[in-house]
Amino acid sequence: MCGIVGGVGPGAPGNEKLQRQLDSIRHRGPDEEGTFVGQGIALGIARLSIIDVSTGQQPVSNQNKTIQLVFNGEIYNFKELRNTLESKGHRFNSQGDSEVLVHLYEEFGLDFVKLIKGMFAIAIWDNRDGSLTLVRDRVGKKPLWYAITPDNTLYFASEVKALLAAGVKTTLREGAVTEIMQLGYINAPLSAYNEIQQLAPATYGIWRNGGWSTKKYWSPDFESKRDITFQDALDETKVLIRAAVERRLISERPLGSFLSGGFDSTVVTAYMAQLMPEKVRTFSIGFTDSRFDESSHARAVAKYLDTEHIEEILNPDPAILLSQLAAIMDQPLADSSVLPTYMIAKFARQEVVVALGGDGGDEVFGGYDRYRAVRVMQKWNPLLQLLTPIGKNEAINSAIKNRKLKRIFSQLHSQPSLGHRYLSVMSASNQYRSESMSQEFLNGFDSPGARDDLSRMARSDFDWYLPGDLLVKADMATMANSLELRSPMLDHDLIEWAISLPTDFKIKGGETKHILKEVARSLVPRELIDRPKMGFAIPCAQWLRTGLKEMSFDLLTDLTAQNRGWFDTKEVTNILNDHMKGRDHELVIWPMLMLELWARTWLDQPSK
Repeated sequence: MCGIVGGVGPGAPGNEKLQRQLDSIRHRGPDEEGTFVGQGIALGIARLSIIDVSTGQQPVSNQNKTIQLVFNGEIYNFKELRNTLESKGHRFNSQGDSEVLVHLYEEFGLDFVKLIKGMFAIAIWDNRDGSLTLVRDRVGKKPLWYAITPDNTLYFASEVKALLAAGVKTTLREGAVTEIMQLGYINAPLSAYNEIQQLAPATYGIWRNGGWSTKKYWSPDFESKRDITFQDALDETKVLIRAAVERRLISERPLGSFLSGGFDSTVVTAYMAQLMPEKVRTFSIGFTDSRFDESSHARAVAKYLDTEHIEEILNPDPAILLSQLAAIMDQPLADSSVLPTYMIAKFARQEVVVALGGDGGDEVFGGYDRYRAVRVMQKWNPLLQLLTPIGKNEAINSAIKNRKLKRIFSQLHSQPSLGHRYLSVMSASNQYRSESMSQEFLNGFDSPGARDDLSRMARSDFDWYLPGDLLVKADMATMANSLELRSPMLDHDLIEWAISLPTDFKIKGGETKHILKEVARSLVPRELIDRPKMGFAIPCAQWLRTGLKEMSFDLLTDLTAQNRGWFDTKEVTNILNDHMKGRDHELVIWPMLMLELWARTWLDQPSK
């Protein structure tokens, strides 16, 4: 796991500028750095050494030095690929995965990306035709940002801050603020800036002769359905999950597991316990507020699996925590679960360098309650039309304290289509709405290629929520602590298998994620996991009334915020005061606060 930077074209970084870029992302790779600077091309890497620690330095080249490569991530099948390449006459100077990538590209061209299994952001300089190729993994685990400047130079980096360090001039993109207020994140290929974009997941881009083009190389098939019995599907699902976990155990540095006690992390940890010769080190955190504390469930699972379990019950100062995160998050993100993710990563990094987690299980196996609720609500749409005045009653909605009940109540109104309802459910606030983003979301939701309602919702999450929110959050929070996070549930073999399974294998009666829960029940006693889903949340509403009260009023109502003009100061003050009286408005206040923190840290100080 690393951070990569560089550029191609007339303004390609020299040694000094490249060093500034690397310094800005030192947290991603504190162990060592490497650079390649040529005429009109520069590549750099800050390395976190995990595989082939002693000889795996980058950039890496082919034997005649015509190809130079840097990459961030892990290739889990590199040993098998190396054997294939050696049989074709390729010779290697190291034992790791980066050199395998160079020779794969040399042997197969851009088709090499179809052969690799892993998470990756790759930059390849091919001196034979003067091209720079950027490649991003299938689901977007590893970030890759780029900017094309007025002098026709392309800069790239693992984080936006490294593009700013290269001197890329930026302006706020119209629509970014309302997108954060509505969804809580900005999706690829956009950023908060007009001048910076992301390379979309499962895409490669080629810069050649001053021109830039992109191409998608993989798309999950949400249309085909597998004809199979449930028992056969269950057996094969176990095999594929176990294989996905096993692939992700390769490491020369200490390795552990994030264990929440939920289905996904329990399954991953149980297979780790079967496959690893030593005890698995497991990590969990909890909060003093019992409504947001799952640590007892994680502890019970750890005891059964006989792991070396380490937990910490937290009562953090949220203002200090947010200030720390503001220095990291160079793109606005209003998902409050980034805080506990950051905290568990910081906690685990004291003991390990690599951790496995359960990210992706809900999207792959149909685990979200909304997958059931949206279909039921839309079925009863005519009745909900009568309830619309109740569902939009803010006084009643604010009086409801249970998070799930509040979410359900807010949807008690009619919608013209399943896509509109799903967008409404996914929106943190419909009070601030980006019409262009909403239309793009709906166009994708209703496009051909999904066989049923569940497939349409899951496909939408693969296109939007997963790469725009969850994986951004996970990468930011873990790499800020120099910790590599691996996600077996996002193994692309497992994804292709699971999304082809019949819907009733995943949602059966009132149970979501049915087949994965059967896997979990075969690994641990059912009483350890058959419980309501909590999610990785914080006491957000309470914090806004206590530890974040002063920060919220100061940042959202002062002269700087007023001059910014994003929100009406009088309206914001009323919302804050109403929240302090006990009527919850965290779904509006939180994204406002995160936007303002981001703006003061990055928008107002672009050279930070």
